[in-house]
Amino acid sequence: MLELISKAQLSSYNLEHPPGIMALLTDADKKNIQHIWAKLFENPEENGKTVVIKLFKDYPETKAYFKNIPTEGNLQEDPLVRFHGRRVMVALNQVVENLDNWKQACRILDRLADKHKNVHQVPAVNFQSMFQVILNVCKDLLGNEFSTEVSLSWEKLFGLLSEQINASYVSLHDQFGPGVGTHLMALTVLNESE
Repeated sequence: MLELISKAQLSSYNLEHPPGIMALLTDADKKNIQHIWAKLFENPEENGKTVVIKLFKDYPETKAYFKNIPTEGNLQEDPLVRFHGRRVMVALNQVVENLDNWKQACRILDRLADKHKNVHQVPAVNFQSMFQVILNVCKDLLGNEFSTEVSLSWEKLFGLLSEQINASYVSLHDQFGPGVGTHLMALTVLNESE
């Protein structure tokens, strides 16, 4: 399962200079992510469709949030499943393209979270489910190429994305700006627990 940023990492953060993705993803992590992503994004429609179908299979409770997409029958051939799968892949592609620009990645995630929270009323936990499914699809499609090291890089990325999406859902970023809410929220939780 995905792990969020540890308390030890959070306690070392400086509020005046919150760590962006650069502080938490190494160059090797980014290289691993970009290498695998290049393969997955070669066919975003097909791979996205696989992700959506696996999401429905592994997390059937998520079907309730896809009002315009059939959740039963021959999903392999359904154009709406393909369309939404492609949208998932394009959104993740925008984030991967901005691994070196955390503020822009946060803006993308904030818009995505806002729409899913306020328009579709999708709980934030569904993003974590989607991220877990993407990890599993990578393992299924890429086999040994999706090594433990590569998987850990992706888990680290998805942990960061989950943190930002959760911050967007609780609207702390409205007070402190894009990309800062995640770290302030986590530090607030740490301070309250002491």
